[in-house]
Amino acid sequence: MNKVSLINDSYTEDGLRLPMIHYEAELKDICVLFIHGMCQTIIDNYFAVRCGELLSKNNIGFIYEHNRGHSIENDILMNDGTYTRCGCMYEVFEDSILDIDLAISKAKDLGYKRVILMGHSYGCNKVIYYCYKKNPDILGIILASAPDMMGLHLLRQSDYKDLIMEAKNNIDDSNDEKLLSSIVEDYMYMSSRTYYNWYKKDSTLDNLPIMGYSDNWSQFESISLPILTFSGSLETDNYLHLDLLKDKATNCRNFTYKYIDSANHFYMNREDEVSNIVLDWINKLVRG
Repeated sequence: MNKVSLINDSYTEDGLRLPMIHYEAELKDICVLFIHGMCQTIIDNYFAVRCGELLSKNNIGFIYEHNRGHSIENDILMNDGTYTRCGCMYEVFEDSILDIDLAISKAKDLGYKRVILMGHSYGCNKVIYYCYKKNPDILGIILASAPDMMGLHLLRQSDYKDLIMEAKNNIDDSNDEKLLSSIVEDYMYMSSRTYYNWYKKDSTLDNLPIMGYSDNWSQFESISLPILTFSGSLETDNYLHLDLLKDKATNCRNFTYKYIDSANHFYMNREDEVSNIVLDWINKLVRG
């Protein structure tokens, strides 16, 4: 039977408490750290839950961490007892390093010797950036539905030029938390700071330019760790160029990609297939 627990006593270097769900492995060897996508939470993504259950049964730990960008808007408890307003609409991409640092540190504190980073959607961009900046001593990375965030946004946001100018003007006026006047991608408001941080030219977030709006592949090309990536066949075209990712992973000698038939962005009704793909890849990885 899986042993599942809530971790609610861990703080990032800058003082944010980020809860985690831990699917424990009796043998404290490998732990997969799951980094969720844009506006998600640790109660979303049922395929992650199924991964945690299966891996735990096979003596591989699994930690599903909240990051500071969870939900559209949230108030996160600080270690001094105050709260800070965060969530996707206030998130700064580069701060994701602190969140992943915390997850790795917690896994080590729990006794795990080796870790694998697994991102979903926008979480993949965070994992790529983390590996580029930190060159961590980990087993490998898993990228589920890895997006071209910049390309998708330029495709969806017809008033992009107006919004990026508005965001820059607000920042120049020392009003970086001011919300933009238009809804972003038809579903959320976003602070000027976050919008400019994510979508300005040469943004750090623009690290998977699959759609060809830039050529910023340097982060991805730097990764020498083993990589597993997969997408559902029902995804939009942006997610269906895994052969291009393989070509661009010029320093990776162990690259595996798969398309999951009849699966959408959240792998609904394909959770067990995803879980077994992840388990099989880890088993092959550790056997060398």
